[in-house]
Order: sequence, then structure tokens, then C-alpha cells
Amino acid sequence: MNIFSRLKRPNSQSLMEAQMHFDKGVRLAAQGQPSKAIKAYLSAIEIHPKFLTAYKYLGAAYDELGQFVDALKVYARAIVLARQDAELRIDLGLVYFNIGSYAEAIKAFKQALDIDTHNTRAHYCLGLVYLDLGDIQMAFEEHEQLTGLNEKDLAFHLLDKIQLQIRQAS
Repeated sequence: MNIFSRLKRPNSQSLMEAQMHFDKGVRLAAQGQPSKAIKAYLSAIEIHPKFLTAYKYLGAAYDELGQFVDALKVYARAIVLARQDAELRIDLGLVYFNIGSYAEAIKAFKQALDIDTHNTRAHYCLGLVYLDLGDIQMAFEEHEQLTGLNEKDLAFHLLDKIQLQIRQAS
């Protein structure tokens, strides 16, 4: 069954109910119960089909459980609701990265940067993809972008990974 097939239009009371289901999902996820959290997030979305935050948490829960196909579907649906949300593109890219679909990951991270050119998380994630692909030069270019955006922590972390890969290649 399609997880989006039972969606209905919310009213003010149902919005409160959706929020209660979402909050329950957050609590369950924090308790290390992502499977139960998924059910709560799905309930929230069923009640309020445009509950963007519920989609984000649902996608993260599926990703955590290694249910990547479900995570991809959820993020794709959320992107339809919020086309200009760079963070959703990054979350989508991370799922692609996790399954080794590097071209799709790069595409998603670049789309995030098209939305927000200063998004340091997107630059960092791109750098990680390039490292996995063995493209030290492109990874270093993302490091430079992070440095230029004054994101010292991520720049340092990426540079550390770059240097480690160079040492391992030697």
C-alpha cells in the first residue's frame, strides 16, 4: 500500500491531533524506537498531508533503519511540498550517498546549493562524496568553499579526511 494513499485534508482540531502524533514519534525516536516513531509520523501525515517536519523526521527514521527506498520516497514527496528547501535536498542526497548512488547524491547536493549557495552542509557532503569517489581535487575545492564561508569546523573535518585519504594512497 502506498504510504500517501490515505491522505486527507486537515482542520484545526486535526492539526492538533497531527502534532500530537508527531510529538509521540519524536519521543519514540529519542527512546531508540524508530519503527514505532515511523507509525506515529505516518499518522501525523495521514491527518495533515502537508506536515513537512513530519516528512523530514519520517525520512530520517527510515534512513536510520536502512529502509532507503522508503526514505527516498518520503523525501521526494516532501520536496514536492517544499521545492525551495535546501535541507530536504541534502537529506535526499545523504540517502543516495548511503546506498552508493553517488551521481544522484551529487545532483541532490548541487540542487541544495542552487537553492542556497552558502549552505555549508551541502558543501561538506559534496566533499565527502568526492572523497568516496577518490576525487581529492574536487573534495579540496569543497574544503575551500567551506573555508571561504568561514565554516572552520566542517572545513577542518573535511581537510582531515582529505589528508587521511592522501596518506592511505601513499
